[in-house]
Amino acid sequence: MHILLSISGHERVGIVRDVAESLLNIHANIEDSSMTALRGRFTMMLIVNLDANSSFGELKASLAELEQRTGLTVQSQQLSEDEVSHVPLEPDCVVTVSGADKPGIVHAVSDVLAGLNVPIIDVSTQSRESEQGDMYMMALEAVSGKNTDAMQHALRDASKKLGVDIQVHALETAIL
Repeated sequence: MHILLSISGHERVGIVRDVAESLLNIHANIEDSSMTALRGRFTMMLIVNLDANSSFGELKASLAELEQRTGLTVQSQQLSEDEVSHVPLEPDCVVTVSGADKPGIVHAVSDVLAGLNVPIIDVSTQSRESEQGDMYMMALEAVSGKNTDAMQHALRDASKKLGVDIQVHALETAIL
């Protein structure tokens, strides 16, 4: 049985260990995960596989104990067979954006990519203070179908309109 877990809480040392220990205690295997810290908060999404000797009830009990002991917030959802067998898309490019922070950057870039039927696999953004004002950085992993030139061309208008630098970089090999 595969379960999607969403876990969040205040950033501190040992969160990954605490979650992994709770899952290990009921023989749950972490198959896929994404974890990050944002402004003092830590969040993770995991897909875990329960072995045949563990039940969803045991997982829920273990996660409830984890919440009580650590103050983390945990949500769980059983995955359907279709979701479990779904083969994820592999990104073949990274779109980077940098420039002065302003509302609408994520929308403008994602709108261009959606118009090109380009799936976005992962997005990471960050706003930082600098001497020139707040600077914005974004990296999107996407599936271009190896047509990065068309993407770069289509993103030129958004780049000019927003006053930010937008580049498309082909990925040569997959690294997590």
